[in-house]
Amino acid sequence: MSHADRHLQSIACTSHSLPMLKKTDSTSEALSLRVLWPMIRPEKLWPDATRIGFALIILLVESGTAVATPWLFSRMVSSLSRPETLLAVPLWLIAQYAVIRIISGLATPLRELLVKPVETDLQRRVAVLGLRHLHDLSVRFHLDRQTGSLTRTLDRGADAVGTLLSLALFNVLPNVIELLMTLTVILKIFDWRYVGLLLLALGLYSSVSYVFTRLRMTARRARNRASNEAQHQLVDSILNFETVRSFANEPHEIARYDAARKDLRQAEISLQRYVSLSQISRGILIAVTTTTLLAMAAHDIVAHRLAVAQFVLIGSYLSGLYSSVGALNYVSAGWRNARVDLENYLELLAVRSEITHAVQPVRLPGKLSEAGAASVAFRHVSFGYSPARQILHDVSINIPAGTSLAIVGHTGSGKSTLGRLLTRAYDPTEGSVCIDGHDLRDIAPTDIQNIIGTVPQDTVLFNSSIGENIAYGDLSASREEIEKAARSAQIDAFIRELPDGYDTVVGERGLKLSGGEKQRVAIARVILKDPRILLLDEATSALDTRTEVAIQKELAVLSQARTTVIVAHRLSTVQDADRIVVLDAGRVVEQGSHTKLLSAGGHYAAMWAAQAGENVAGQLSGVDEAPKHTS
Repeated sequence: MSHADRHLQSIACTSHSLPMLKKTDSTSEALSLRVLWPMIRPEKLWPDATRIGFALIILLVESGTAVATPWLFSRMVSSLSRPETLLAVPLWLIAQYAVIRIISGLATPLRELLVKPVETDLQRRVAVLGLRHLHDLSVRFHLDRQTGSLTRTLDRGADAVGTLLSLALFNVLPNVIELLMTLTVILKIFDWRYVGLLLLALGLYSSVSYVFTRLRMTARRARNRASNEAQHQLVDSILNFETVRSFANEPHEIARYDAARKDLRQAEISLQRYVSLSQISRGILIAVTTTTLLAMAAHDIVAHRLAVAQFVLIGSYLSGLYSSVGALNYVSAGWRNARVDLENYLELLAVRSEITHAVQPVRLPGKLSEAGAASVAFRHVSFGYSPARQILHDVSINIPAGTSLAIVGHTGSGKSTLGRLLTRAYDPTEGSVCIDGHDLRDIAPTDIQNIIGTVPQDTVLFNSSIGENIAYGDLSASREEIEKAARSAQIDAFIRELPDGYDTVVGERGLKLSGGEKQRVAIARVILKDPRILLLDEATSALDTRTEVAIQKELAVLSQARTTVIVAHRLSTVQDADRIVVLDAGRVVEQGSHTKLLSAGGHYAAMWAAQAGENVAGQLSGVDEAPKHTS
């Protein structure tokens, strides 16, 4: 198919049935570090490579001084054993020793100073990559997520990458070098028996470390799962503070969190048990090996095969040798622990969104001031959240540019689902949703988000200032534009009465504001965004009647000249719409104007009569509030 044919097909946006699309975000096998590296690789490697290069040079010098120190110390002991050199030579050797210690003392902080910018930048890239990936995943994924576990996964992933870099570059290499140098010196000064015993001990040491490291990995995974669950319980309880308080369920929440913390405590104890047993086993092995080697050295001194200085040398090298082996064991354990911590992060990156992006997406302007209102079309749309839960059946609706359409129906009829399909929170299993004749699947996702401005039923605000929350509609807006949008939303006067004005912090999810105030902030945000399509999803259903009337007036002004889609249950809020579509069990059963549908005496007229009766009953009982329902 030519590019022109593809273009014509997208313009026509003809109805087409697609194969059943993926219903959930898919997870392939966890990504490998080899796949992760190109995703976090800096654009310019040479600054980081230069820092690491200098750090490696310092590291080699540091390793050399570590190996030279025992040899120099034995030379001092040997010189002190000879009276004729007691005054001159030891001073020179002491001076050498002082220089070596100064170099060794400076090497570590200099190396860390060089490497820290590389490590922290790498951690930043990993954390940002994780957040970017989360924002790319579908709404379905975020509905199923556990926020506390996700934040812990991102934190652990970033920390683990920094740990792996540090271990790979600055623990493995210096300790391997020191180990090889030490074994070479021991073989040269002593004989093969010492090296053979050391190699045997190192083999046993490595075997013990390997077994306990595997056990620790299993225990660490269990600890991570318990930690994630505890974090989830904590965050969930705090986020739902008002609900917990209103039902007086604080003891229940505390008990749940306490149970999760007890599970975490048990997992931590289990992990520590393996760590302690590993340390005990290795400590006994080191003690036996050291005792045997020193006994051999003492026997050789008695047999005049070794001098006292060499006895001191073997003791010093054994200390350094065990230090290197212990560090390498730490590297092995640390590497495996970091890999365990990184597993969930890599598994998260392996999740693929069910919402796919076109290879060459169609680009559309987003602002009303740039291109005017946009047309919307639902073409033979069918959709279900699962194969067993089909919501919409062959729905076709055309919404000309600049007109308003209301979608009404009983709870569960599918009206809110149509709104979610319009924003491409989900893709239809059959048919298509189009804007300006283009299938949403062919349009760049950011353009869809820019074209549509949504005022939801429950506006959630960031825990920042009112001004910043309004500015979220257009991050490039000036202070004057923000205040103008607030005036249009009839909230400017309220904001100016606050002690901190536009700098007033609204609290977690905007809890410091009333429902009407939050809705006005949402309206101001959408005014600033200047979208071509306005989606009102039960925008006033949670408000009292007086506030609802005021908000409806503001929404009427906002919808002028825009294509407006109104999802509502209260029919009193949609009677001025150009056209009303009535859904029942996921199918369009009626459509027309308010007057036409009332005169038809069908579903809409029955719903109107029922809600009118509820309003009368509410007024008689002193309730100045229309019935509230949600889809």
